[in-house]
Parts: sequence; structure tokens; C-alpha cells
Amino acid sequence: MRVLFTARHSVSHLLAMTAAAQACASAGHEVRTAGPAGAVLPTASLGTSPAHDWHPDLVVSAEDGATGADAAVTGPAVTGVTETGPHGSFPGARVVRWTPLDHRSADGPAPVRIDPCPPALRGDAGADALSVRQPICHAGQLPYELREPHHLLRVCLRPGAPGSPHGWSPERLRLVARAALGLDVEVIALVPAAERARLGGFLGPLGSRLRFAEPELLGPVLATCVAVAHEGGPDVTLEAAAHGVTQLVIADTRPAGDRLDRIGAGHRLVAAEEPRETGSSLRLRRHLADLLYGGRALATAQRLRSAIAALPSPEAFAGRLEDLAAR
Repeated sequence: MRVLFTARHSVSHLLAMTAAAQACASAGHEVRTAGPAGAVLPTASLGTSPAHDWHPDLVVSAEDGATGADAAVTGPAVTGVTETGPHGSFPGARVVRWTPLDHRSADGPAPVRIDPCPPALRGDAGADALSVRQPICHAGQLPYELREPHHLLRVCLRPGAPGSPHGWSPERLRLVARAALGLDVEVIALVPAAERARLGGFLGPLGSRLRFAEPELLGPVLATCVAVAHEGGPDVTLEAAAHGVTQLVIADTRPAGDRLDRIGAGHRLVAAEEPRETGSSLRLRRHLADLLYGGRALATAQRLRSAIAALPSPEAFAGRLEDLAAR
């Protein structure tokens, strides 16, 4: 069986499908991935070398995009773009949607969906989605100063990519960091080194309990934290849930905060254009304190972690894809 995993606009969505793609390749299927043109993708053994006349039997497409002319199909050593061209039409291929958290409406018959979220985090549209366990990210190693024994509770801040529609402004990052530091915790902000240098003078006065790490170290950082404040991205939401970490989502329209608030594993605050409109530092501190010390959120986050661990493995998921293609 030939299987194409594609996310036209988001590399992070494509990375989330890597384990499922590798499981399909290990089961003997011929697998390709398609990502944004010009993207550099991680190395993974996913099949044979790409061919210009290659057509899939099954397409697993992230909800953010579809196979199109601006996608790049890559082969076994996924180290970059190895082929580009008009990949927009695959007659006869069965298409299923990879939809973590965000199930968008579709015209016509409801599409077959795959959701790595546990049922408690799904919306009504995802109730019948296929399940698959998304492995915890262990990529990278923490810097020495973050690996040394720490005696304070840790809170992770993931403000999102600078300039992205949902990313925090520097003012918001400072506001949230100040609120967390007021609780006598250690704060680790996931900010790229280049951006960190630009923010140095702005965030520097917050003190030595504010540490930094590269965004790629999300998983290793969360493994040392009790709570995380973030912009509502599906990647950080699922990674934090898999680690049993409580979550404060500061975002306008993304569904993660409302879902976490509903089940009691987190809170949501509206992210407005001006930081003062997200609430005072005292209000932020109250929400974070409840996540750190309230008890209910911590217990619910632990149950959510157990629910994720109980989802079908990528290997079992590969068998479900075989059934779909056969139908």
C-alpha cells in the first residue's frame, strides 16, 4: 500500500504524524511525506526513494492543508525537499484527515478523521475519529543549568513563534513571566536564542529564576514542570497533556483552553491585543496558583496522561489504515 502523509502549511503538524508514518513503513507499506515547499524535515526511514509518477492509495492530510502544488514530497531520508511539482490530484486515493483538537466543518459527507487527542479533549465533531497515541517528544537534551537539581516548582512558558497569528507579544510574555515569578517558582521560557537576545533588556530585570530554552526542547522541559502557559497550539497542548502537566491557555479562538477548562485540567484566558486586557498580573497569578496548588487540576492532568497512554499504538493504527484503504 502506498501512503502519503501531508501537511501543506505546517511542519509541526507533519512532525506530529512521524510516528504513524514510521509505523506504516515498518509494516511494509511505501510511505511518503509532503510538507511546505522549502521546509527542512527531520531524518526518518519512510520507504523507497521518491518517484515522479508515484501515486498513493491513501492520503493522510493535516487539517491545515492538503496535497497541492506548493507541497514537497520527500522519500526515505527525509532531510529536505527532494521533489516538487503538481501533487494536487490523486484519483482513486482514499483521503483521511489528521485533526488534533480542531475539527473543521466539511461540505458533503463527513470525512474520516484521525485524532491523537484522548476523547475528553475532543469536540463533538471528533467523537467518532480514529485514535492513535502520539509518542512523547524526547528530542534534544536540556542544557546543564536546567538539568541540575532544582528545589522550586517549575512553570514553562511557550509564547509561540514571533509574528505568528497566535503568538504572544513581548509585553504579554513579560506579564505572564512576572505573574509566575510572583509565586516563588522557577520559570523556563521557550524562546529562540535570536529572539532572546532581542528581548534581553526587556526581560532581564525579572531575575535569575527566569531561565530560557530553545522551543525544540518542549518535551524535555515539560518533563521537569508542573504547569505550562502557552498560546493554545495543538503540539504543546498534547505534549503537556501526555506529561500530566496543568495548562493555562492564553488565546482568543483556539479550542484547547475551553476543552482543558471543561474537564478541569487547565484554564483559559482571552488574549487581547494589549497585555492589560488579558487581566492583571494578580489575575494571572491566581489562575497559575490554582494550577500549581489547587489539587483538582493536577489530579485531572494525571488522569488525562493515563488516557493518552491508553490510546492505540502507532503500530495498531497502521492496521486501521490498511482497513480504510481496503474499503
